Amino acid sequence: MKRFLYAVFALICAAVLVVPSLGMLFNPTDKPIGNERATALPSFTDKDGKANLNYFSDLGGYFEKHFAFRPQMIQADAEIQSGVFRSSNIDTVLVGSDDWLYYTSSSDDFLGRNTLSKGEISGVVHNLGLIQSFAQAQNVNFLFSVAPNKNTLYPDHMPYTYSAKVSDTHNRDLLHEALRDSGVHYCNLFEPLAAQNETLYFERDSHWNNKGALLAYNTMLDQLGKAHEDFSGTEVVREKSFTGDLAKMLFPVESEPEYDYNYGAQQLYTYVTDTKSVEDTLIRTQSDAQGTLYMYRDSFGNALVPFFATAYGQATFTKSFPMNIRQGLAENKPDTFVMELVERNIPWLLTMPPMMPAPQLGVYQTQGVLEATVSTEVKPCTFAAEYTEITGTVACQALSDDAVYCVTVTDSGGAEKTFEAFNYKSENGDGFLAYLPADQYPAESVSDVKILVKNNGEYFEIRA
Repeated sequence: MKRFLYAVFALICAAVLVVPSLGMLFNPTDKPIGNERATALPSFTDKDGKANLNYFSDLGGYFEKHFAFRPQMIQADAEIQSGVFRSSNIDTVLVGSDDWLYYTSSSDDFLGRNTLSKGEISGVVHNLGLIQSFAQAQNVNFLFSVAPNKNTLYPDHMPYTYSAKVSDTHNRDLLHEALRDSGVHYCNLFEPLAAQNETLYFERDSHWNNKGALLAYNTMLDQLGKAHEDFSGTEVVREKSFTGDLAKMLFPVESEPEYDYNYGAQQLYTYVTDTKSVEDTLIRTQSDAQGTLYMYRDSFGNALVPFFATAYGQATFTKSFPMNIRQGLAENKPDTFVMELVERNIPWLLTMPPMMPAPQLGVYQTQGVLEATVSTEVKPCTFAAEYTEITGTVACQALSDDAVYCVTVTDSGGAEKTFEAFNYKSENGDGFLAYLPADQYPAESVSDVKILVKNNGEYFEIRA
């Protein structure tokens, strides 16, 4: 009898283990969960027709996202862990008190951990200044804004394990201070959002609701001096219609919708692109308003799209990052360029500076030479064939926090020219990045790149 029970138990275990695999024939998981990307069944050959040596590892990755009943299993596990243990079963979501959910990637900002250095913050401001100058040279008005992380405005529901802060210094505070006298047109959204008595973010999503987005929209357009519909006289419909991104990650089968506010903005514009949702990477709209907008936005911009689309006759919204600013401005010919970035992504301005031709430096005079350890690489741009990409790292004890770099190269006609570079942070260290037109400076012909640094307001040659 005991052997029989063992056999039955073994058969049950085997059946449970085999169901996810065999079930793929009848009930595969064919839709991405949460913020996952769709994955295709791997091929035996690669794009060049050669044998795919990673086929079995690729197949394992495919199985992990497509086995049968995966959403139901994730949901069941999440309900047990969040309901009983107040914890999350996925790394990207934090389970807080009162059923609040937070995005794990905002933890560093919340704890004051891995904060950018003073020099790195200075580099962010420098890069924004180059972007603004390029836009203004095209007669385009520029505005930069940062959307606050949810736990910056509403920290009270964060998990108790996050109560011990590493530091009270945060990127947002350092950036606010550095931008104050920089000349960069910056719209501070933290103050108006924090001043509200009601919660303007979703409990089970990482973003603001439509009321929060409306406040951000009105604040930005007021600062731009742009006449616009502020929706103050609109009859607002409050409806339980929104299911949060974090809720979808944690509970992929079913989760309780939250209340949101409908201002009817969607009735005041039309899409020019074949737009499926405000989450699309590229969206173009038209309305009866005046002006032309080009806007970079991340996921916080999803709720901004309907409002901004009502304020401009033609509007283009992009999520491509790093963005190609030259191409975007040339194709869309906007009068206004708005750049919105969430707080947790502030470092992107150093790690993924946008693509645009590096501005040529005017008259300058060097004050001497600084010894440094330098590594330079010249290659075709990874994201746009129109550019040659020059990057490098510089290690020098004599550099100040506000040091910025320039590169000197020789063009096809033999003329030596110097260009201002972005401050750049890579896995190899801190340094510079410059995009040059590939037709004038093809990567294979660029050699003997010289580095200048503007240090404490004066130019020095860098000698390796």
